[in-house]
Amino acid sequence: MADLANTIVSQAVENVTETAKNATGKTPSTPEGMAVAYGSLVVMAILPIFFGSYRSVVYHKEKKPEKMTKKDAAIFPIMASCALFSLYVVFKLFSKEYINLLLTGYFFFLGVLALTHLMSVLQDEFCTTKYHQDLTAFSISNSK
Repeated sequence: MADLANTIVSQAVENVTETAKNATGKTPSTPEGMAVAYGSLVVMAILPIFFGSYRSVVYHKEKKPEKMTKKDAAIFPIMASCALFSLYVVFKLFSKEYINLLLTGYFFFLGVLALTHLMSVLQDEFCTTKYHQDLTAFSISNSK
């Protein structure tokens, strides 16, 4: 009877460890999946650079470029040193979890702002041009 109990317990332990190995096992990647992943990363990296550069060139053709003065050039190393030292102090004082939480909130806020800006441009383009013509046809006069 004890022999049967030991056999059942050993099989149960073996099944649990085998199930744990299968559950935590990593699915092997395929060359096609890797090509899609790396291709999309390259495209997502190149497109913002291209469109940002294009918009920057168009913007700078319309505006007179700014020049750096000697005072700006002299104060730059001091400001950069202060910024780096403050980052060092922040990383030494706060734990990794708080810094990750701060960065997550910061990028969430920036993402919401970017999407809001993008949607406002699309809303102005598609909504106001269609209804603007209809609204100008109606006018209210206050004459008796």
